[in-house]
Amino acid sequence: MNKHYQLKFTVFAALLTSISVILKLFLGITVDMFGGLVKDINLSPTTIMFSGIILGPVYGGLVGGLTDILVYLVRPLGSYNPIFTITNILIGLLPGLFFLKHQRHSLLRISICTIVTQTLCSFILNTLALIFLGFMPSQIAWFRALSTFFMIPVHIFLIYTLAKASDRYLPFLKIQKLNKLSVHTNQQNMV
Repeated sequence: MNKHYQLKFTVFAALLTSISVILKLFLGITVDMFGGLVKDINLSPTTIMFSGIILGPVYGGLVGGLTDILVYLVRPLGSYNPIFTITNILIGLLPGLFFLKHQRHSLLRISICTIVTQTLCSFILNTLALIFLGFMPSQIAWFRALSTFFMIPVHIFLIYTLAKASDRYLPFLKIQKLNKLSVHTNQQNMV
């Protein structure tokens, strides 16, 4: 990757990380039930998934992991657990893998990607981690499902809007993806 584009990608990833941290820390809604934290409803997964879609799986994973670590350093809600950092990394990594060879940001592709990522990471992995670690009784897992699936359309709308805006107003991202695809295609043709 050209150093000029790599610098732009890194700066954009840092910007998305800071936005994600702010969204989680200051614009999130924490839901407490039965004497403990059940769900932290926020829009940071939107930013993390968007970073994976736009910048690729490596940057998406970095944005997700750094978001979780920075949020813990600023406002710890208990002891640090790397399981939640891993799920945050997956929230950025999976959309990046899903869009690795696809330039077009269609509503259908973004919807499928968001549904799969949020169901796997936010609902299944985080809920199982909270139950097995003893932070949440299994009887209230339905609330996590409800809030996760309620937020999916919001994530889809925001990611689609951001992806279309980035295609239009951030051409360096599109040019770099085209260069990566052409290099990959040329390497396959040479083999």
